[in-house]
Amino acid sequence: MSPTAAGATPRGATAEPLSRTVSGQIRVRIREKILSGAYAPGAQLLQDSLAAEFGTSKIPVREALLELRSEGLVDIFAHRGFQVRPLSRAEVAEVFRLRLDIEPPSAAKGARAASTAEREAAAAALHALNAALAAGQLPMAGDLNCAFHLALVVPRLNPVTSEVLYRLHTLSERYVRLHLQPAGRVTRAAREHHAIYRAWARSDGKETERLVRAHIKETRAELEATVARTA
Repeated sequence: MSPTAAGATPRGATAEPLSRTVSGQIRVRIREKILSGAYAPGAQLLQDSLAAEFGTSKIPVREALLELRSEGLVDIFAHRGFQVRPLSRAEVAEVFRLRLDIEPPSAAKGARAASTAEREAAAAALHALNAALAAGQLPMAGDLNCAFHLALVVPRLNPVTSEVLYRLHTLSERYVRLHLQPAGRVTRAAREHHAIYRAWARSDGKETERLVRAHIKETRAELEATVARTA
């Protein structure tokens, strides 16, 4: 799934076959159940059971699970089949280390070179994220958080970087939901996002890089402690 125009059919392209459309719908539903914890970390994902749950055949279920494997949310093992990827301190450390290497300097580049339209898009992404957080809509907040962070990077300027960061944000979404559960975390996240956006909107690349780095570091430290208690 691309970070741009998700779900859209390119002009001139044919629509997806029905089986792919069904698998896409199932992927979205399984994905949300994984991210919400309804399908627990380490749980087996039996194709027969899922097909019965969603009222479909096993073929689109398998396609959906393979797509989720490519997103890093599902593992597959010989003789055991699919299972939800377990939560891991090592995964938190690696994902956030990569984000620290890539995201702050890329956001700084975006701050210096974003167009007027791209700055308006980032403002809209931040508004949508804040509205979801204020309403307690964590399922929506995950994708909206990703959209805001990617808007700062400006995919037009950094297309490959944006694809990599989309994957990293997908991997970190389960952890970020854990991170936002304690009291006060949502308010603090909103405050930090506003500070980042203000620096970015005034084209201050140096301050944007500093704030994005601090935001990621703080989240990583708290997540490592949270996963250590829950794993």
